[in-house]
Amino acid sequence: MLAALLPLTVASSNMWPGQSGEVSRQDVERVKFCNVSAENGANAELRPFTVGTETLDPKGGHIQGIAASEDALYVAQMTRLLKLDWKGKVLATRAVQSHTGDIAWHDGELYTSVAVYPERKEGRIQVFDKDLNLLREATVDRTIDGIAYADGVLYVGMGAKEHPSKNPHRVNIIGRFDAKTLKEVAPRAEFDYGHETRYGVQNIANVDGVLYASFYAVKGSPEVAFFDKDLKILGTAFAKCNQGFDILPPSMRGSGLRFVRAKTKAGKNGVSCSFDFIDLDKEKACQVK
Repeated sequence: MLAALLPLTVASSNMWPGQSGEVSRQDVERVKFCNVSAENGANAELRPFTVGTETLDPKGGHIQGIAASEDALYVAQMTRLLKLDWKGKVLATRAVQSHTGDIAWHDGELYTSVAVYPERKEGRIQVFDKDLNLLREATVDRTIDGIAYADGVLYVGMGAKEHPSKNPHRVNIIGRFDAKTLKEVAPRAEFDYGHETRYGVQNIANVDGVLYASFYAVKGSPEVAFFDKDLKILGTAFAKCNQGFDILPPSMRGSGLRFVRAKTKAGKNGVSCSFDFIDLDKEKACQVK
C-alpha cells in the first residue's frame, strides 16, 4: 500500500529575510516524507524493529532521542542510554541523569543533552564514548534538549524564550557550543520558524550542514523546521518524529535522505519502542508493503 505522505515545503532564499513570519507559498518546491523499505533502495538488511519492555526503564518515559552510527543505534530515555545493533539487540546500557533528552553521534563520541529539573532548572551536556563511558561534561544555565553536531559545533535547544514553555509560543532559544571544550561559541539565538510550538526544540539532526529540528507543534502546524548553520530557515515539514530521529550513515541510506525514527508505546507492563525509517524524497512517493 502507499505510505502516508507528509508534505513538506522548502522556501527559496528570498522567502525568509528573517527568522519569523509565515512561509510564502510562491515558488515552493514540493518534497515528501514517507516510509521506506528495501524495495525502494534501502539497505537490504535494514528493517523496522521493536525493543520490548524488558529492555527499557519502566519509569524512564518515552524515548527522548536517538543517534545513528554504522555500527549501532544509540537510544536515550530520560534515565537510561542504550546501544543497540541494527536488529534491536542490546549491546550496552547505562543509567544516566534524569531528564536526559536528545543525543547526537560524531566520530566515536556520543553527545547528550540533559535537563536538570525541577531541583535546579539547569542543563548539562555530557559526552560518552562508543561503549557509554562518560568522557566529559559541562553545566548550562538553562534546561536543554535537542542537540546536533556540525563542523565542531554543538547546536543545542535551550527551551522557550518565555515560560511556562508548555503554553503555545513561537520563539525558542538555540545555543552553540564547542564540541571539545563544551563552551559557548556564539550568542544564543531566538529561533522562530513561523509556527507555534510547545516546550522547546526536541530533536536535531545534521544532514551535510542542513539541520532538521523537531518540535511539539500546535495542532495544524509543521513539526519539523530545517535551517542552515547560520540558523537561516530553509523550510518546514509535517513529520511526527519528536521522540527521536536521525539521518542514517551514508553507507546505509543510499542516495536519498533516509532517517531512522523512534515511536514509543506505553502499556501496563512498561514501555516499548519501535524504530522505522522515513525518506525525504524529492522525486516520487515511496511504497511500503
